[in-house]
Formats: sequence, C-alpha cells, structure tokens
Amino acid sequence: MHVSPVICAETLPYVLNARCMPEVSTGYDHEAIAVELIRQLRGRRSCAELSRRIGYRSNIVHRWEARQCWPTAARFIGLHQRLRPNKRSWLERFFHVEPAWLGTRDPNSPEVIAEFLQQLRGKAPIVRIAELAGRNRYGVARWFSGSAEPKLPELLLLVDVAGRRLLDLLACFEDPARLHSVRAQWQRLQLAREAAYDRPWSHAVLRALELDGSARAPMAQAAWIARRLSISVHDVNDSLRLLAATGQIRKTKRGFVALPAMMVDTSQDPQRALELKAAWTQTALDRMRSGAAGSFGYSLFAVSRADLQRLRDLHLEYVRAMQSVIAGSAPNECVGLYCAQLLPLEAG
Repeated sequence: MHVSPVICAETLPYVLNARCMPEVSTGYDHEAIAVELIRQLRGRRSCAELSRRIGYRSNIVHRWEARQCWPTAARFIGLHQRLRPNKRSWLERFFHVEPAWLGTRDPNSPEVIAEFLQQLRGKAPIVRIAELAGRNRYGVARWFSGSAEPKLPELLLLVDVAGRRLLDLLACFEDPARLHSVRAQWQRLQLAREAAYDRPWSHAVLRALELDGSARAPMAQAAWIARRLSISVHDVNDSLRLLAATGQIRKTKRGFVALPAMMVDTSQDPQRALELKAAWTQTALDRMRSGAAGSFGYSLFAVSRADLQRLRDLHLEYVRAMQSVIAGSAPNECVGLYCAQLLPLEAG
C-alpha cells in the first residue's frame, strides 16, 4: 500500500487526508520540537523569569527545556494564548473555520484537545496509531477519550502519526521556519502547496506515479500517465518538471518515482484554495459533459437549518468512511476525483 497525501481543499469544514496513516514513523524528534516551541514562547526572558510570570515558584521552564518534565498540551496552549493573545483560536487556525463541535467550550481545555484528537483520528484504528507512535494502545486510547491528558510532546506525536499534519499544527503557534527541527520539511511543504495552487494537475500526476505499472522509461511514462488521466502529454511533462523542482518526485532509470509523501493542506490561502476547488469542480463538470464514467447527481429539497447541519455532519462521516476505504485499498489501479457541494440556495 502506498501512502498518499491528499489535497485538503476544505470542501467541508475540515476534511482530513485520505491516507493519513503512514507506513513508517515520520522521523521527527517530538521532544526536540517541544523544547523549541517552549523556547520560542519564552523569547528573551530567562527561564526563571517566565516561570515566575506563569505562577511557579520553581524554575519549571528550565525543567521543561531540559526535558525533565513537560507541560500538558492544554497547559502549553493556554500559556501560549495568555502570553501571545490571538483573536482566532488555534483550532480555527488549524481547520480554517471554528469547528461546530467547539460550541461555547474553552478551546484550550483538555476536553477540547481530546475532541480535536478524535476529529483528527477519524476512523483510524487506535491500535494502528499506537503502533506508529510506539506507545501502549491503552495509554493512547485514554488520550483520545480524554481520560488522560497528553503532554506537549505526546500531542505533537499524535498529530504527526494520526493526521500527518504536525507542521500545520506548529504553524498555529510559531513560524515553522524558525524551528530548526522542522525548517527543511516546512520549506518543502510550502513548495508542495505552491505546486498545487499553480498547477492543480500536478498532484493528479503525483497520484498516477503511485499506480501499479507506472514505472517505465520517462517518455513512455509520460504518455502512460496522460492516457490514465485523460490529459495531454505536454501537461504531464509540465507537471513532472514542477513536482521534481519542488522535491516531490525524483528521476530514476525507470522513470520518475514519488518521494515519501506529505499531507498538503491547501486551505492556507483562502482565495487560492477557492480557485483550486473551482478548478477541480470544473474538471468534474467537463468530464460529466463528455460522458465520462462517474457518479453525478443532484437533489433539491426544503429542510430546516438544523437538519442542513445534520446533513453536513453526515457528509463528513461519509468522507471519513471513504478515507478509510482509500487507506486500505490495494492494488493502486486508478486515480479518483471526489467533488461535493452541499449548500443553501439563499443569497448571503
């Protein structure tokens, strides 16, 4: 089974990556990243000064930075909001909308962090998450249920293995380019986002490289991909050049191969994300008009606003079920496109 990143263009309030479960550990040192986050939060203050500022008599910040103990995830997030107030919660910055399930709850509370982890997990089995995290499954289950609080490095680990979106979480608190442990990976992710915005078909070409039988001489490979995606060889070659330039593929004697995948969330730039969603919706429309195979349909109905929200929730559950199927699918034989619209027809 290949591990594929999925362009997360926020068709729904938040749609997680279809193949969010990596085959191997991502290789990040989550404790080192936690130390860097704490140091960035401390800024020019001494450890002792910050410890007093946040209400401790002991030099607790020094102990955090020395990895002798850790703040809980909720404690760190609460301190970050206190020391660096932001009108947008970290959840809104991560999902790009305020999650409906948040309600009136404190976004920095332990119970909300447990809910966040559950949303990120989707239908991924606890056993698999525990395996990738290298932790006891019962302990991991307690973190997801909210019966135990994860420490800061544990939150980073869970977000990494359950959702492949560690870099996006870090960006809610600090500029990842200022964190030595993840700077290179952040730059690569930014390049991948630019590729998705500038040439949407590049990521369809990237998915095609994961199909069985894609390995072949470069010229033959481009023609083969063009046939599989029903696009021109010129568009394939342009996409391959862009993917190579942004470090997502490399050239070998047997053609191009995809490098270890990353989760690419294209919602960072709302306007460009809108254009990207429109581009893929237009692709679906063009294929429908040409008589291509696929599921196309519509339904018009009168419904209460509360039930429209229920339909959105059901739609999200369907997407999660779809992701679970995709994650376990083998062999890789075709590239699929999923587009969806659910909206009130009233203006505004």
